[in-house]
Amino acid sequence: MNWVIAKDEHNRGSTDPIVARTVMQAGEIVPLYEFSRDKEQAIVHVFEKLRRHLHQCDDLSSKIVAEINEKTGVLHKNLVQSKSQKVLYLPAAENLTNDLETYLYHAKLTFRELKDLFFHSLDKKFKPTTQYSHIANWSEKRFGINNSLSRWLRSNCQWIQKIIDSRNAVEHPENHTLEIKNFHTEDGGIIRTPSWSLDGEPPRPILQDMEILTINMLEFSEILLLYCLRNVKDISPIIIAEIPIENRNSNVPVRFIATLAQDVDENGMYKWKN
Repeated sequence: MNWVIAKDEHNRGSTDPIVARTVMQAGEIVPLYEFSRDKEQAIVHVFEKLRRHLHQCDDLSSKIVAEINEKTGVLHKNLVQSKSQKVLYLPAAENLTNDLETYLYHAKLTFRELKDLFFHSLDKKFKPTTQYSHIANWSEKRFGINNSLSRWLRSNCQWIQKIIDSRNAVEHPENHTLEIKNFHTEDGGIIRTPSWSLDGEPPRPILQDMEILTINMLEFSEILLLYCLRNVKDISPIIIAEIPIENRNSNVPVRFIATLAQDVDENGMYKWKN
């Protein structure tokens, strides 16, 4: 038996959704497509590298969210005290800029590593600097604009490029501008929580983005794998179905499972058997 090894690394094991939905999920699905052993291992290794970067992103986003929430509580207390003291002490989220820049570093590497998936599954090599919009162009020419892979790439390339450009603003500030603001006030005395903005766009709340970006990267990568594999070969009568969140195994919470067509409902969800 070819075991998929889930080491208790990064203080997490198979119960962690990122572990389950990267290397473990890929390790269960990829062998169904009968690649050579080397290619199969290479694809799973892509998701092992993704796991490392996504864990770094998850740790950093959790830290940033906790810090902003804590300092928001401090701000509320200060607002109450300021009514009598006439002075408002504005808190600051510690290490905010450094943590965000490091988050973007690992996010950028996530998307860079993911490009190797196209080479190992579809024999198409992309440069590390190739934009995902260009990968979408390639997919549309090779598989058609209505192909699931083409549609997935086209619908996601904009927000992916924004993350990459945000990190590039740190590395190459002459090309892009990333403005990160801690707790601050605006004209009229309006108090704002931490925000960031790329190239003069309207600022976005950092708290909101940190709560969704890592899971968005995870979901993009796991579905990208399925759509790449769908263009490799048809494995009928086996299909890949999604397990409803409430039915996922808490010990190994993978999202997708290989099953037979009769075990899937009209929405592509696995019919859970009690």
